[in-house]
Amino acid sequence: MIAGFTAVKELSGTLVCAQDISGDVGKIRRMRNGFFLVMLLLIPFLAAGINVVVKTVLRQFYRIIDAIKRVQTGDLSVVIEDCGTDEMGELGSQVNKMLTEINHLMKEQIDKELLVKNSEIKALQNQINAHFIYNVLESIKMMAEIEEQYDISDAVTTLGKLLRYSMHWTAGTVTVAEEIEYIKNYLKLMNIRFDYEIYLSLNIPDRIYAQQIPKMSLQPIVENAIYHGIEQMAEDTNIYIKGLIEGNDCIIEITDAGRGMSEEEVARLYKKISGEIETTGGSGNGIGLKNVQDRIKMNFGEEYGIEIASKLGCYTKIMVRIPLKAEG
Repeated sequence: MIAGFTAVKELSGTLVCAQDISGDVGKIRRMRNGFFLVMLLLIPFLAAGINVVVKTVLRQFYRIIDAIKRVQTGDLSVVIEDCGTDEMGELGSQVNKMLTEINHLMKEQIDKELLVKNSEIKALQNQINAHFIYNVLESIKMMAEIEEQYDISDAVTTLGKLLRYSMHWTAGTVTVAEEIEYIKNYLKLMNIRFDYEIYLSLNIPDRIYAQQIPKMSLQPIVENAIYHGIEQMAEDTNIYIKGLIEGNDCIIEITDAGRGMSEEEVARLYKKISGEIETTGGSGNGIGLKNVQDRIKMNFGEEYGIEIASKLGCYTKIMVRIPLKAEG
């Protein structure tokens, strides 16, 4: 029941009104129970629908999570496909870039370690034979001097200097001056072998002479110039070595007046040096220049290395770029 009252002055009394609302309350209760029943029936369908929507919207997110879990197990070959253009797609693209960079850095590190190991093995092999070779050369030199064959004695002395420099790898780098001295000894021996003369012309500032450079990084270029540019001509010629300072870099140019190369040959040599074409044993394979390029980049960074300029029938110029170290 619901009751209400109000005072009525005219009647000097109170008006009271009472009404039965049990029917209305029952109706409200039935509506409430019906609502709860409908909600109980709808909740599973709503949950399933929301789950489908969430999975659809976050599918790319779950794929990225799965890729990261695979990376954590050591699988770096993971690639997230169909990244899309939304925020999740951008995240997937960045993960792909990160994995590509990690693989690139790992390959670079493996190549560097392999190069160092190969150098150490070669150095060890050279050291094993070094003392025996020095003793033999010293004996030959003494025999030549006894017979007053001073040309032979000088040649043996030069060869000894050459071998001593190439076999001792106590340091990975030397000064440009030391490398040039080695080249001079190398050319002395080459001129004994040939019927013609190879002259060495130098134009190098003192500051560049004092620069550090990976050992045996200029001599292979000179050797390459002789075997592939000069030897086929078989006539007196020159090799020019020039040093230039360019900003914070120094450039060492090695030029031979040999047969030169065509543009196609230069392009192919660049591919061999960069590793796009595999270099194997054999003449003219570019492995010497590739070794020089790899060691310069390993020591100084990717922005340094060698460049090639050539004209068929005229010349070939190899430019070695290294960082300019402060004086002192």
